[in-house]
Amino acid sequence: MALNLIDIPVQGGGWFKPADNIDAVAILLEVHSFERQRPTPNGPKDSALADVAIFKDAASLAAGTPEVTKGQRIEQTILARDLETIVGGATIVRLEQIPAKKPGAHPAWVWRPITDAAIRTAVVEYANNREAQAEAAIADAPDFN
Repeated sequence: MALNLIDIPVQGGGWFKPADNIDAVAILLEVHSFERQRPTPNGPKDSALADVAIFKDAASLAAGTPEVTKGQRIEQTILARDLETIVGGATIVRLEQIPAKKPGAHPAWVWRPITDAAIRTAVVEYANNREAQAEAAIADAPDFN
C-alpha cells in the first residue's frame, strides 16, 4: 500500500515582500490555505499561505534554480484575495504595482499572469523535474515491511 504523504502547511517562510520581487521574471505560487480576516498584531487581514518559488532573472529561469520559500505568508490585501480561489493549486505570475485610486494612498500590488509561453514552459519544467526527483527519492527509500 502506497502512502499518500501530505505536508501540513506551516508558516516557516516569513512574510512575502512584494517590493523585493518586483523585477522577478516569474513566480510560482503553490497555495495551501486562505484565511479571511486572520488576526494579526496590526489588525485582521486576509491571508494566504503558499510555497513560493521566485525566478529572479532569466539565468535562474533557464537553470531551473528559483529561490524557494516554503510556507510563506502573503497578507497584502489584493495579493491574498486573488489566491483564495486557487487553494490546493498553483499559478505562475509576476508582480506589478498600480497607482492608487485615492490621492495619498499607496500604490497597490497585483499579480499579473505570465502569458509568455517560453517562461510558462520553463516554470512547468522546473515543477515537473522537482516532482520527478521527489518521486525518485521516495522510490529509493527503504521499505521496512
